[in-house]
Amino acid sequence: MSKYALTNANTGEVEQTFETLTPEQLPAIIDAADEAFTLWKATPIGQRGKVLRTFADLVDENADELADIIGREMGKPLAQGKSELEKVARTARWFADKAPIHLAPTELEASGAERTYVVHQPLGVLLGVMPWNFPYNQIARFVLPNLMVGNTILMKQASICPVSSQKFQELLEEAGLPRGVYTNIYMDSKDTEKILKDFRVKGVSLTGSEGAGASIASIAGENLKRQVLELGGNDPFVVLDTSDVKKLAQQAVTYRTTNAGQVCTSPKRIIVLEEYYDDFVAAAKEAVENVTVGNYDDPNTDMGPMSSESARDDVLKQIQDAVANGATLVTGGEKLDRPGWFMSPALLTDVDVESEAGQEEIFGPVVNVFKAKDEEDALRIANATEFGLMASVWTEDLERGRLFAERINAGMTFVNKHMESEPAFPFGGINRSGFGRENERWALREFTNEHLVRVHKQ
Repeated sequence: MSKYALTNANTGEVEQTFETLTPEQLPAIIDAADEAFTLWKATPIGQRGKVLRTFADLVDENADELADIIGREMGKPLAQGKSELEKVARTARWFADKAPIHLAPTELEASGAERTYVVHQPLGVLLGVMPWNFPYNQIARFVLPNLMVGNTILMKQASICPVSSQKFQELLEEAGLPRGVYTNIYMDSKDTEKILKDFRVKGVSLTGSEGAGASIASIAGENLKRQVLELGGNDPFVVLDTSDVKKLAQQAVTYRTTNAGQVCTSPKRIIVLEEYYDDFVAAAKEAVENVTVGNYDDPNTDMGPMSSESARDDVLKQIQDAVANGATLVTGGEKLDRPGWFMSPALLTDVDVESEAGQEEIFGPVVNVFKAKDEEDALRIANATEFGLMASVWTEDLERGRLFAERINAGMTFVNKHMESEPAFPFGGINRSGFGRENERWALREFTNEHLVRVHKQ
């Protein structure tokens, strides 16, 4: 049974609990979403956009309260929480502005008819299953474009984020969204199958672990439901050259310790050409040791607690297992003796590329540095993974970086940036990192009926 509760990650104390829906309550919720779909799909797209713009304004106005909620729920420092909320508001405004363009009928060659075109029509009720690491933005990236399409949403957020998930619904409804168009549900995970078996539920989007993705994909496939899966990553950060090793090492550590390393696209394997390697490791050690770990509401905090006790303890065990298998723990990687789910960030070297620590995602603040002999060796290490979410390559030669980037096996690769995600470009992975795309026009087309219409004279 999924237990919905706000357990303060900074103190370990349970502050609120919430009732989980029974299986018998779910049909009525689907009924309401399906009835709302009939009205919402007929709502002019300009009116839908007005709701999203008002929602964006409300997010901006309530940013302090919203950031405080997730700081308690999963430990995100206030500055990072406010940055997440700024992105939610940008996403709402972007889709309000751009959806009418991207959802306009696509004209094709007439090909013997008077007119041939495709209309992009909503499918109906969709299920979202979202994680705790970006409690607002993960919802927004799926929900906001689909509201513009005309779909309706049932949202199962992670059980440790019950307050923020309900607040998202309240703000949408305050912005003018009709009841039933978006419904936050405190649902037991095992009841997902009951939802997806209902004919009126047309698809599912999940962001989460590989295991959760495989389970959802199996149920969705069996019931012939459209799906988008954004799963884990073991993302490479490849350093080909730099004139400022210390600055780049600091940047890598900042990326890796943001949100306590609990980011699917965090650079989990930092691959450095051997001529820079020793200096990079030394600079990374200094940077890791300078990370200030503290409560979410301390303005001096760089890194807050992990989201839960089990999340922290799992990462500590992965570090211990890596060391037992030959890795070097250069610094950190310890449980902190204080209330809440705190640990010190870690720096690992000498990890075997083929070992578990080299192959599996470490979902926490572990800076894992690999040495590459040359550019081809760096590419070999970068592609030595079954994941394929995000990657980055770092070089002062932009053409060199671009050509290298195209050879990395990933859904997204950046030159001299990492962890970029905006509504203006697509987001998603390949292989064990999932399939389908969020953001930009791809988000607007994943859950539509691409309805061909051909008009002939009699």
